[in-house]
Amino acid sequence: MQIKVGLLFSFTGTTAITEKGQYDAACLAISQYQQKGYSVESVARDICSDPHKAAKEAESLAREGVKVFVGCYTSACRKAVLPVLEKYNCILVYPTLYEGEENHPNVFYTGELPNQQVHTLIDYLMEQYGKRIYLIGNDYVYPLATNSQVNAYVDEKNGEIVEEKYVPFGHREFHQTIQDIILQKPDAIFSTLVGQSVLSFYQTYHKMGLTPETIPIFSPITKETELHAMGTRIGAGHYSSASYFESLNNPINNQLVKEFRTYFGEEKPISSVMFNTYVGTQILLDAIIKEKSFDREVIFNYISGKKMETACGTLRIGTRHLSRPVKVGKALTNGQFEIVWDSTSNIKPRPYKETKLHVNEIILNAWGRISEEAIIAVSASRVIQYMSQKAKEMTPLDNGDTITPRVLQQLKKLYQVNSYQSKSKTIFLLKAKIEKTFDSIYEFGSIQTKNQAFQMELETAKIAAQSMANVLILGETGTGKGVLAKSIHEQSERKNEPFIAVNTGAIPKDLIASELFGYVDGAFTGAKKGGAIGKFESAHRGTLFLDEIGDMPLELQVILLRAIETKRIVRIGESQEREVDIRIIAATNRDLEEEIAYNDGFRSDLYYRLNVLNIDIPALRERTEDIEALAWKFLYEFQTLYGDGPKGFDKEVMQLLVEYPWPGNIRELRNIVERAFLLARGKSSLIVTAYLPKKLQGYYERKELSSLSLKEVEKKMISQALEKTKNIKEASKQLGIGRSTLYRKMKEFEISL
Repeated sequence: MQIKVGLLFSFTGTTAITEKGQYDAACLAISQYQQKGYSVESVARDICSDPHKAAKEAESLAREGVKVFVGCYTSACRKAVLPVLEKYNCILVYPTLYEGEENHPNVFYTGELPNQQVHTLIDYLMEQYGKRIYLIGNDYVYPLATNSQVNAYVDEKNGEIVEEKYVPFGHREFHQTIQDIILQKPDAIFSTLVGQSVLSFYQTYHKMGLTPETIPIFSPITKETELHAMGTRIGAGHYSSASYFESLNNPINNQLVKEFRTYFGEEKPISSVMFNTYVGTQILLDAIIKEKSFDREVIFNYISGKKMETACGTLRIGTRHLSRPVKVGKALTNGQFEIVWDSTSNIKPRPYKETKLHVNEIILNAWGRISEEAIIAVSASRVIQYMSQKAKEMTPLDNGDTITPRVLQQLKKLYQVNSYQSKSKTIFLLKAKIEKTFDSIYEFGSIQTKNQAFQMELETAKIAAQSMANVLILGETGTGKGVLAKSIHEQSERKNEPFIAVNTGAIPKDLIASELFGYVDGAFTGAKKGGAIGKFESAHRGTLFLDEIGDMPLELQVILLRAIETKRIVRIGESQEREVDIRIIAATNRDLEEEIAYNDGFRSDLYYRLNVLNIDIPALRERTEDIEALAWKFLYEFQTLYGDGPKGFDKEVMQLLVEYPWPGNIRELRNIVERAFLLARGKSSLIVTAYLPKKLQGYYERKELSSLSLKEVEKKMISQALEKTKNIKEASKQLGIGRSTLYRKMKEFEISL
């Protein structure tokens, strides 16, 4: 049986420091099976710490018949290859600690989960040093998701996160961060930095005079490999956690270290992610050989429930994760770790956050359906356990997130927040605010807002107007990205020059190049006689607005990138370069970072070229304090346009306009106000609900039911259950509560059977 293993590791890129060791570990495991006479071949690909590259190389190997992969260090790379695994029914051994919240049927996770590694490290930190913690990490999936769990866990332990800071992937300048740490005086630092950022952070920490005796660094990532790369004395005194450390003194590990030394011929450090790679590769190859199959269901059925004695202790294999012992190590000056804490027994994997609902979900769901209010139920540790659909529409929060004091403060700025608290839970009700006056309005060009978040974004727009830097405007469809782009142009020194707008998503793929760069006579069939200049030349000395840039075909993005970088274009059909003096403003309703990380839909180099100044326009539902002013603005426009018509809004209409979620944003609001204006024209001096579309009228009618309180909803549900079942036992089962609880509620609400 021929086995071909695809090794997806970064030999270049910011995480190459760690991944080269993982590659070595996989090669050692494969070589041991080759020595036993098995036909195992490895095919390695450099994924360059780039999710696009990871997906591309995985797809290429899968087409060649590779069914088994090992690697993908970062969570972004792992997520990028998942569609490839599904498409070709392949298996990935993912040998890196990760954030959890995933249990993909095509992945065997041999790295530690947060409940196994992060929680133990936080426990030791707080017991030994204190409860004030400074979080620092790279701005990508693993640190963000892990620190979300760290926030919740520290809160449960009555600790405090004094600061939470993220830096770009590969970031190396930490002088200001260390200064901030010195000012904040935390008890310890919890780091989720990866790759080159790890080395730079520890080195800057050391140069600026901090010591582990005063403010130690705790990191689930920094292991032997990183210590040797940064300088072992620089990393000494700091802490990490894992199942495996090279310094473990037992016969199995001594033999493993010897095998590494023999295979590589030098004293390379061995880290936990190398161990996880080695073990994961062994387990998978053993299963394939024993079952003579690459079928993932056959493989996972074979390995599930097995246990094995390893260098770190006994590993028990679940369906796709490992139950394992965990240790906390303190780095020594020789680059090894002294074990300062040991779980002694296995810690079971829990890939998902525990979100057991301690409130009656039936009642909450029913209340959410009839009230149309934003309902958020949180546990005593402030973890969200339930969100109504309205709450999900109004906020970026989700089940499992933590309502920190900072988050609650932000919610109170945006909404009217009422809370109902008991011993085990708190329920927050969010309702849109209606501002009665129009003071404190911030203006930028033709744009006005009272929303604090939008005002901050417009401050960036002011800076953009005073500079030549490229601008990337983000926002949902209908939020006014084009209006903002034109306002930036009109407030700039180029205001008297052309403003040329191009919707790159609306131009046919085969015409984009000619539209942007122009063409000469006879350049293609149907070309205009004499040729034509393109949008770049039309915008010379002015501003070129590239709307819906996220929809531009990938193959044309490289041409656009070159034009932006060189400020030169070539018309279709000629070779002469022409200089253009333009400022670029681009806009999209897509998450370009996600397109880069997971979908291979946008070039990262073009993104960074455009994203010099970034402006994110909030959705209209997030700036409800502006809705009333916008509605009046549109009403005045239509009075001017049509000469007569209604003079104002009925109070109920305005309340509804403020509370409606506006999926089409400002564009939808304008259209609805115009429709209502025309229907009311000549009939009423006010716009009333009868002139609104049915979808808004229906929304309003549902809102009428929101006058019911939680108690009233609860009483109604109990009464309906009793009336339907005529039986205490069946009613309690239907409601999902105990009979004793039902009896108590019946007494409280004076309900008789």
